[in-house]
Amino acid sequence: MSLRRLTAFVVVVEMLGLGVFFSFLLGALVAQGGRATLDMSQFGEQWIEYWIMMAVVAIVPYGLYVADEMANRDSGDGS
Repeated sequence: MSLRRLTAFVVVVEMLGLGVFFSFLLGALVAQGGRATLDMSQFGEQWIEYWIMMAVVAIVPYGLYVADEMANRDSGDGS
């Protein structure tokens, strides 16, 4: 398996996982009355999440492009 194909699979699985996670998060919020309070201070924030989001935003478009290119090639579409 090439690195390009592996990247495409990882990105698609990552996006599915994020979608499922946020679906459960919304369900939990509704079950608790539909209200959520986020309390973040200057020193209480988790800075690692910013780096993760930067990586996700950089990799996702490329991975989805490769997945779409592979799907078109496998279907014999030619477009």
